[in-house]
Amino acid sequence: MLSQMRRLLFISNLFPDSKYPIRGLDNASLLHSLRHDWEIRVLSPRATRPPWRKDGSQAREEDLVFSPRYVATPYVPKVGSWCNDRLMAWALAPSFDLMVREFKPEAVLCSWLYPDGCAVVRLAMRHRLPVVLVTQGTDTHGYLEVSTRRNKIVSATRSSAAVICRSANLAHRLQDAGVEENRLKVIYNGVDTDIFRPRDRNIVRRELSLAAEQPVLLFIGNYLPVKNPLLLIRAHAELNRRRSGRGEPPARLVLIGDGPLRAAMGSAIADTEFSKNVDLRSREAPKDVARWMNAADLLCLTSHNEGFPNVILEAMASGLRVVSTDVGGIRELVTHPGRGLLVETGDLNAYVGALEEALGSDVPHKLGENARIEDWSWDGAAENYSSVIESAIGTS
Repeated sequence: MLSQMRRLLFISNLFPDSKYPIRGLDNASLLHSLRHDWEIRVLSPRATRPPWRKDGSQAREEDLVFSPRYVATPYVPKVGSWCNDRLMAWALAPSFDLMVREFKPEAVLCSWLYPDGCAVVRLAMRHRLPVVLVTQGTDTHGYLEVSTRRNKIVSATRSSAAVICRSANLAHRLQDAGVEENRLKVIYNGVDTDIFRPRDRNIVRRELSLAAEQPVLLFIGNYLPVKNPLLLIRAHAELNRRRSGRGEPPARLVLIGDGPLRAAMGSAIADTEFSKNVDLRSREAPKDVARWMNAADLLCLTSHNEGFPNVILEAMASGLRVVSTDVGGIRELVTHPGRGLLVETGDLNAYVGALEEALGSDVPHKLGENARIEDWSWDGAAENYSSVIESAIGTS
């Protein structure tokens, strides 16, 4: 059976291991759905400093089917834009060449444009293998602002068969940078609809010891400056001051994630008069995140910039509306009040007003009538990916 399948090599630094099981989890989910039609192997470069340090990453048990190989890769921080793609290509070359000889892939799928994509295109050209690149977000939003990286990215896309963009906004940005429009394919991420689905809100709230009548705001993401969680903490405090003045119960804010802003967020929460109504949590497994989505009233994002955060698709699949800043590709699916409200980034008063409007709305906590959850499954995404990869093979 496997001998009749097409063979695909996947390469990305964003792939899980046993120590970091959430790293690149969306890529792993995609590959597991692609397995229905493809035999797949994985190479995952891991930046190491100093360069002679070996990488000790071990695969998650569920990913062993891909025989993942984690490759230690030298990486020069801050000033390495001119050389990090070459260093990665040099480090990956022995494993890549061995994979070509033994596994004989028909195509390469590479997620993350720089340095991964730039390095992989260089390697694949030596073997005349078609490459489909994937941009995830920051590798377009942030890296196009650096001229050296932008030039390398645009050059790599011209040597690729296609570039899959996880939102139309990412495609527009790449096109503006000089990437040919006919190479750009928009495919949204999938959602595990067995995990992220509507459940009885009252039952889930009882399981989480949440009061039935208390509004719950939910943030899920990295605690990073670009996500701007400090604005959300301020907005929550201002919302509760207004609610208190009207004699309404305070809203609860639940933050799930981790990152360098965690200490600053803890201090900001302690400084508010509503700190008892804030729950600063660490990362949680998808099934636990799904329970919070079923219990919450709103998913809240305050980012300065985004590609298209998968957490929005997961919220919609769970029947949870969104209040978000209008950045990246978010407006592509948050298209009407049944899905949520959007405000300008950094506008505290507008954000608090949107929270009040959403909490006071009679719009039911369910997806709008135009939503089609079945199209957002990982199997649906994998079908679209397969079409692009097969086309790349056919034209190589």
